[in-house]
Amino acid sequence: MVKHLLIGFLACVSALNALAQDQDSTLYLDQMVELKEIVVKGYFPNTRLKGDAIVTRIEGTPLASSGTVGEMLIKVPGMTGSEDSPEVLGKGSPLIYINGRMMRDASELKQLRSEDIRDVEVINNPGAQYDATVRAVVRIRTRKQQGEGLSMDLTLTDEQDLRYDFNRPSGRLNLNYRTNGVDVFGSVYYFHQDYRQYSDLEEITKTSKIFRQNGPYTMTWKNDQLTYTAGVNWQITDDHSVGVRADLTHYLGGTNKVIYDEDVLENEVLIDHLYSEQTSKETKPLGWLTNTYYSGKVGNLGIDFNFDFMKTEINTDRENLETSLVDDDIVLSKSGSNSHLYATKLVLSHPVWKGKVEGGTEMTFAKRHNTYWIDIASIANTDADITENNIAAFAEFSLDLERWGQATVGLRYEHTLYDYADQMNSDFLHRSMDEFFPTASYSVKLGNVNAGLSYSFKTNRPSFFAMNDAVTYISRYSMQAGNSQLLNERLRDLSLNLSWRWLTFTATYERCKNAITQWAFITDDDAALIKHINIDKPINTYSAFISATPRVGIWSLNATAGVEKQDFYLDIEGPDGTHRDYYNKPVYTLNAFNTFSLKHNWKFDINFMLRSRGHMQNFYCDCDNIRLGFVVQKSFLKDNALTLRASVLDVLQRNRLNEFADMGYYQIQQNNRYSTHKFSISVNYRFNATRSKYKGTGAGKDAQQRMKN
Repeated sequence: MVKHLLIGFLACVSALNALAQDQDSTLYLDQMVELKEIVVKGYFPNTRLKGDAIVTRIEGTPLASSGTVGEMLIKVPGMTGSEDSPEVLGKGSPLIYINGRMMRDASELKQLRSEDIRDVEVINNPGAQYDATVRAVVRIRTRKQQGEGLSMDLTLTDEQDLRYDFNRPSGRLNLNYRTNGVDVFGSVYYFHQDYRQYSDLEEITKTSKIFRQNGPYTMTWKNDQLTYTAGVNWQITDDHSVGVRADLTHYLGGTNKVIYDEDVLENEVLIDHLYSEQTSKETKPLGWLTNTYYSGKVGNLGIDFNFDFMKTEINTDRENLETSLVDDDIVLSKSGSNSHLYATKLVLSHPVWKGKVEGGTEMTFAKRHNTYWIDIASIANTDADITENNIAAFAEFSLDLERWGQATVGLRYEHTLYDYADQMNSDFLHRSMDEFFPTASYSVKLGNVNAGLSYSFKTNRPSFFAMNDAVTYISRYSMQAGNSQLLNERLRDLSLNLSWRWLTFTATYERCKNAITQWAFITDDDAALIKHINIDKPINTYSAFISATPRVGIWSLNATAGVEKQDFYLDIEGPDGTHRDYYNKPVYTLNAFNTFSLKHNWKFDINFMLRSRGHMQNFYCDCDNIRLGFVVQKSFLKDNALTLRASVLDVLQRNRLNEFADMGYYQIQQNNRYSTHKFSISVNYRFNATRSKYKGTGAGKDAQQRMKN
């Protein structure tokens, strides 16, 4: 329970009056008001159900001392994953909003601090207002700050790898100036990326002979990046605000190196030792992302309008040096892509009877140009244009049934036009689709239990990379390619949410058709070509998770336990005939985040995460992934303006992923180890901190994300 000591009768009255005016905060704010001999207490949960969202309060709780937003999100009930890539349980990576603005760059998870956050809403079955590809939404609201003038927020972080001995520094400076309803803000963020993956790889290719390759596989990725953000928000009146924001990414260069060092056996007889060293150098011209918005209200009509523009470009030069017992070879290749996106979204809302109607439109126009060149005559070069236009209209009606709960129904229509044209190979594809996506939800309070049930029909469109037919050379024994003929996935989702005091329960049934995965095909040269395909059988997935957030004295716990199981099989054709494989081994999750809040602003964390072995689509993970970490934090100066934080992560060095896949004529086993055993230290200093009033929500979010893939 959070304790606030308020001295004086006037302070008590002021606090209670403020709480009465902010009903949303009153619903879940723990309060203790001590006034001489009078003590007023209120008990409210940190996590509760609000319509279709699981809302967790951050401000005033131990979660506020989690460090970065990425470190905080994986502790929120309903979520898991890693600090770099948080996930909603059973739904994967969510669409994340920060004060109504869509998060477009994952580095923002490291840039924003947890102590700035008021609350987090997790929506595990979004309604018609969101793109039909969105399976989960996380809405983050920052805490309210008072005052005008200049404010500053400076964070310096350094991560030292304890196993492989490399270093990753980063730093961010935020400046904000506020006066008379005008908010001018800017920031600069520097990040040195040094990521490494160490794997053991075994590939078995079965044709007229059996080829087996096994040996170590390593990947190192290094780059330096600067991100600049600038914008202005004008709060004209309480009912009208406008603003513009620009994010510029300055890529300072990067190098990716992949090394294969493996034996090659034919019918279990050593015939070759292959050493392949592929070096890729990437260049990216300045990337642009701008958002302009208007948010207002005319009478009872609410208006929310956004316009986005995005421009990105990537150019890669690769050199693949191969040495073997047979011969040596140098393979050169180049690839490039540039993308443009224009998107707009308009949402109108109006009260009707005992409810509210929301409706609007969203339009996204995206174009991408891909090129690929390789100096091997047997592999075709490409010069392809990809165009995707999406025009959507949606409507949603929510009705307050008073003591009988709240019901919402929605419908989204999307018209998608897709064109693929490769001038060098005379490959052309034209696809036009008109689709409707219904959604419905119902929530009710049953005694002390809040319950919510929701249904949605979703889709998943393949990324532009997955639809690129270009063949990428890996080695003389394996190659990789996309597939421009991929169909969209079709997903039907039924979700149940329950909450009681500090317990939250979620259960989901999902049926997926045309699931996108990777499959191997044998070429005329007995090499394996790995391509993206649609699975011809539906995948049924069941999941259930329970979260607990008790607090006893100095100790608070955020724990989650659950299971995810799919019902799925494939008939696999191989050299020995056809056999059936079942992919139904469940995956168990157990997370326990312990925080101890001591005197003098000391905090200690013991964090434990477990994800068990099991099946995901047609892949099997045959090991348990375990992460154990320790964190210590201390705040200094007035208003805790200076915070020092140190942590040791992946203490047991068990953050790993071993995957096996049987594709008939081709089998692969890859055992991965990641560079996550590290010591991290950060320093954060704040001066006159204020909250950004930027209210832009962005548009064309699905296409923006897929253009980055």
